[in-house]
Parts: sequence; structure tokens; C-alpha cells
Amino acid sequence: MKSHDTARRNLGGAVPVQVHRSSEKTALAFGHHRDRPVVIKVLRSTEPFWRARFIHEIGIYRAFAESPPPVRVPELISTDGESVLVIERIDAEELDSERYPKQTVAPQLFDTALATTTAFSTWSAPPARVAPVFDYTARVERYHHAGFFDSTDRARLRVLLSEIRPEWQVNHGDPVPANLLFTGAGECVLTDFEFTGLFLPGFDLAVTSILLAGNPAQVDTVAATVSAAGIEVPFLINQAMVLSREIRLHTELDDSPLRRRRLALLDAEWEIVRARLHDA
Repeated sequence: MKSHDTARRNLGGAVPVQVHRSSEKTALAFGHHRDRPVVIKVLRSTEPFWRARFIHEIGIYRAFAESPPPVRVPELISTDGESVLVIERIDAEELDSERYPKQTVAPQLFDTALATTTAFSTWSAPPARVAPVFDYTARVERYHHAGFFDSTDRARLRVLLSEIRPEWQVNHGDPVPANLLFTGAGECVLTDFEFTGLFLPGFDLAVTSILLAGNPAQVDTVAATVSAAGIEVPFLINQAMVLSREIRLHTELDDSPLRRRRLALLDAEWEIVRARLHDA
């Protein structure tokens, strides 16, 4: 974290000590606030989109203070309401630093992560704090015009969206491995709530099934969770949303062996979901 990241910023008494991670979007530092370990998150980007996401995350932390979620999340310590977020630092490690773990996630960790995100979806969030994160129909149109959905994909998704009961569910929105922290006691802590809000049921399950489910047993566990909740159709729609996004993200990367391998796996997964979509 460079000096200009904190200069003229209201850190609420927090003192940064060690840079943890920095990007064009945000900077993260470990520090302390009145002898209490904290994480200091500072917005660096000037883009309106990321500014809105940062302010949204601040609102989610404030919502946690009003109505605590059923899982552990860092406590809000201080914020300027715009570009600085100071939260409790929990002694925990990321599930993995990679978006797609190189090694299959251990069964116990996978089950705990799945149980945690599923429990989070039952959070009674203050209504003023959460809203739909994106318009599903508009996203289908955008990805169709961009070439990620063909005409049949688009038609099937539009039919399913028109037929399902309009039901929304709070989801984390971005349960990638780096946002799943594990304590020494095996507790899963959620962090990074920029995309938390209302989705069709099962969005986090769709992300988990694509990023973390590395073997048939884990895929079956997700399927059983979906079946028990009776959300097969919205889960299928969410899988289409997540896979199309992942394919888009990878097509935007520079060419490399890793990109080609990942796209091959994503394309194969998409063909499986596409067949289910067309048969739904």
C-alpha cells in the first residue's frame, strides 16, 4: 500500500503496518486499531462501477451490524462511507489463492464451505441493504449478442426465466477460494461482499459447483443440496450465468497454455449444462 493510498484518507484511527495485497482496484493492508488487529481496505480505482461496488460492500457490513448473519463474518470497525473499510482481522487462511485451486479441495473443507454459503443464504438482511445484483434477462441478451449464448440457449433461458416463480435469495455473490477463510478450528469465514445481494436461489451453489467441485463426490454433494432445496431450475439458470461469465473472463486473457486448458474444461462443462438446459 503506497503512501498516497492512505494520505488524506480517514482511517478512523487504524494504523496500517503490512501490505497484504494491492491492485488497480483496491489495496489491502494489515494493521491495528487501538491494539486490535484489523484489515484496512482502501479503494484505489476511480471507475464509477468499482466505486459503487465499494460503497455497496460498506452497506453490507453495516447491515451485518444491524442484523448479524448466521455465519461468521469480520466485524466492521470503521469506515468513511466511501473509500475506506476497516474490519476485524480474523486469524484464518484463504482456502486457496487461485480462482481455480490446483489441487482438489479436501472433502471436509469443501463440505464446510458449502454449508457456510448455504447458511448465509438464509440471512434475514435488512431490506434496504440488499437488491438484485443483476437483471437475468438483460444478461442473457448481452451474452447472446456477445456470442456466448446461441439462439437456442437464449430462447431456453428466456422461457425458464418467464416460467419460474419470481423468488429472490441472498447470496454472497463471489464465493471464490480467496473469499473463503478457514480458521485453525476449521470454521469458514466469509469475506469480500462487493457482489452480495439478491439472486435466483442457488447462485453461490453454482459458483461452488464450477470453481470448487473437483471430483464426482463433490459434484454429487452440490446436486443433493440443490435437490433438497427444490431449486433445480434456478440453479441451472445460475450455472449458465456463471459458466458464460467464466468463459468470457478467460477469453479476455492473453493466450497461454493455462488459458487454453481452462477454456477447454469450461467449454466441456458448458456443453453438459447446455444439454440440461435444452432438456429442462
